[in-house]
Amino acid sequence: MAPETIDFGIDLGTTTSIIAAATADDATVIPTVYGSATTPSAVHITRSGAVHVGEPAKGLLEEKPDNAHAEFKLQMGDRDALREFKDSGRRMTPVEMSAEVLKSLRGDVQRERGQNIGAAVITVPAAFELDQCDATRKAAELAGLGLAPLIQEPSAAAWAYSAHLATDRGFWLVYDFGGGTFDAAIVKVADGEFSTINHAGDNFLGGKLIDWGLVEGVLIPAVRDQFPLPDLARGHRRSAGNLAKLKTAAEKAKIALSHTTSAPINLLLNDADGTPAFDFEHELTRADVERYALAHYRRSIDLCRRAITEAGLHTGDIDRVLLVGGATIAPALRDLLADPEEGLGIPLDHGLDPVAVVAKGAAIFAGIQRLPARPQRAEQALSEGRVVLDLRYPAAGSDVEPLVGGLPPRTAQPRDWTGATVEFVHPDGKPPWRSGQVPLNPDGTFTTRLRADEHAVNTYDLALRDARGTLVTTEPERISYRHAAKMGTAPTLSHSLGVALDNNEVLWLVRKGAELPAKARAVLHSTVAVRRHERTGLVRVPIVEGERPKADRNTLIGQLDLVPTQVDRDVPAGSEVEVALRIDTSFSPRADAYVPLLDEEFPIQVELGRTGSGADFRGAADDLTGRFQELADRLDELRSRGVDPGEAGELADRFRDEDVVADVRRLADAASVDADAASTCENRLRDAQTALDDIEAALEFPALVDQGRAMVADLRGLVAQSGTARHRSAFHDAARAVESAIAAGDRTVLQRRIDVLRDIFREVLQDSGQLAAVIFAVRESTLADHPDPRVQELLQQGRRGLDRGDDALLTSVNAQLEQAAPRAVEGADAAGGLGSTVRAGDR
Repeated sequence: MAPETIDFGIDLGTTTSIIAAATADDATVIPTVYGSATTPSAVHITRSGAVHVGEPAKGLLEEKPDNAHAEFKLQMGDRDALREFKDSGRRMTPVEMSAEVLKSLRGDVQRERGQNIGAAVITVPAAFELDQCDATRKAAELAGLGLAPLIQEPSAAAWAYSAHLATDRGFWLVYDFGGGTFDAAIVKVADGEFSTINHAGDNFLGGKLIDWGLVEGVLIPAVRDQFPLPDLARGHRRSAGNLAKLKTAAEKAKIALSHTTSAPINLLLNDADGTPAFDFEHELTRADVERYALAHYRRSIDLCRRAITEAGLHTGDIDRVLLVGGATIAPALRDLLADPEEGLGIPLDHGLDPVAVVAKGAAIFAGIQRLPARPQRAEQALSEGRVVLDLRYPAAGSDVEPLVGGLPPRTAQPRDWTGATVEFVHPDGKPPWRSGQVPLNPDGTFTTRLRADEHAVNTYDLALRDARGTLVTTEPERISYRHAAKMGTAPTLSHSLGVALDNNEVLWLVRKGAELPAKARAVLHSTVAVRRHERTGLVRVPIVEGERPKADRNTLIGQLDLVPTQVDRDVPAGSEVEVALRIDTSFSPRADAYVPLLDEEFPIQVELGRTGSGADFRGAADDLTGRFQELADRLDELRSRGVDPGEAGELADRFRDEDVVADVRRLADAASVDADAASTCENRLRDAQTALDDIEAALEFPALVDQGRAMVADLRGLVAQSGTARHRSAFHDAARAVESAIAAGDRTVLQRRIDVLRDIFREVLQDSGQLAAVIFAVRESTLADHPDPRVQELLQQGRRGLDRGDDALLTSVNAQLEQAAPRAVEGADAAGGLGSTVRAGDR
């Protein structure tokens, strides 16, 4: 019987990768040719161009650092990232190197089982962004995996544990501390199903940071004390060989120190010319590891707490913490997690191998993912005179009596199925089971229920008989159904998606945590006129991914640029632009924009792949160093303004305690030779800028308070003079809400209340006939020195309308100014970050 389901799951990891195969009620890891469960995610290319993957490649990271590479997963999604293999002259992207790892895993299946698989479920960190997921899909395709559904690593771990835990109801926290990434996911279990209800993570928090901490904080100083190697550092390319040796030794010692209190390091290091010259010996202790690990452990715990709080839960609501990833073997981490004060105080579950659990969970999930139907098989069956059955039934489920239904069968010639029957036989059931003969309707349709053994793959032979009781051969001849105690629900989105607006804010369309597939739609308005014949103007609609309030602090994943050559008529400023966004269960997005004025839809180009450093590490380092200096200058400027002991002070203290500036500086220095450091530095810079945004906003709260109270005073006079009873009621409620937000110290709510005041202000002016005059007064002040003669002519017309009290003329002038004024800023960065020329609502 040809397989009906994918059955193979792959954990494509930062440091190691694993492939597993589904069994009846669990999964089993497929060993490498070296007998190991894991394949190091490393690639080496010889001078002749031969590619080696796994153990041989990892072993050459130290001896031939110019021809072997590892830990490239963190650069997935970076379009420009390239690693050079010097002797062969080849360059490979992280996607291509990941494809080589996947090919090696496919080869293990071929060797162990004689199967040439073309499909597998592949895991990705829940914190992966869409471009990184897309890069993973591309790697699978290059590796010959034509079908490669993605599953998030915490979800895969939940699938593995669900096969072993008898819990019927409650909450789990998946704590996944891997080699390069960290994920915390809240899983809800209820009524035979489990679902991820919230997630927090960091793509740049993993065990490798502990390794580098040991290298830079312990081993490099120890080497310098013993030998004349003053330039030994991550920022020096000639140190690459020694650094690779030190990092590998640190990683091995760290693992050993989970079981012992000290581990010896013995290395032959090279001199400044690259010649082996120095015998380095050092005793690394568990205390050394803990000194550099605890800060990362605490950061992971903070992310866990955030995930729990955002889900509306408390630590006491979580039944167990599922430990995933090699780092969770460390005694210090387990002790910290179990501590109710410093950690989480939730019972830890390490009943499954934390290294293999993700791959095994992916395989269990793969066991319920159907392979696509092959039309050629049905056509061949028809040509042979067989009946092709079109059956509808679940591939897997927690129901022991699954429903199966048949649509009208396909035959070479039409036929009446009156009197025909179908029977399902489960000869290997415990006990063996038969459905009995189920009558078909005249058109061949039917429904019936099967009986399944629990925690098993149930295979049923089909027996189709015509009205005379003659057995008819069919395609398929049998079907299978996998029973599972618990089933996972739809995947959820890990990062919000939205449109960047002209004021550098984001209109979020699909929020983090939404079940997939998902779709959303929003009506926006252009801020710049597009003039076809004058070939001026631009409607830009950027699509971003992330959670940060400022648009340019998030990841740009797509953009529509509507230019004059694409339109058959002018598109005035203020024209509607309807944006639709869809994302499927494999985290693949699609977006388009419809312009009603043109009655035309334009696809938004979603180019999943960020621009990175490429192979020019020195150029990347210079850029990151410059951006680091901007960060330091901005921090100095904020400090000079003084920080009160309130919210701004707390944020500033946290920024200082985490030593963000020093961390960014160190990574920027290392970026000249270390692509990994460049990627991590880019992420840390964004986080740091967002943190400074928060401090700056907190510092500006007093000014926002003054603005709110001033608007209340101005609006009170306007409402008293020109408002109606409805206006007075709305003003009273809004003024009270402003004072409430001030008392609470909530700047976000206060800003919203000020916006409400502004809307009431506009409504009173509109209803009293004063709005056109007020708008013109603002435009006149703004455009008084505008160089465009047409703008000056319109301002003169407006002044005449103002003098005569001609509201119609003022309204006309305002509309024309709104179209004419944007010409002065065409081509400028209207968004302050992403150049968006759309706004939300009518403002």
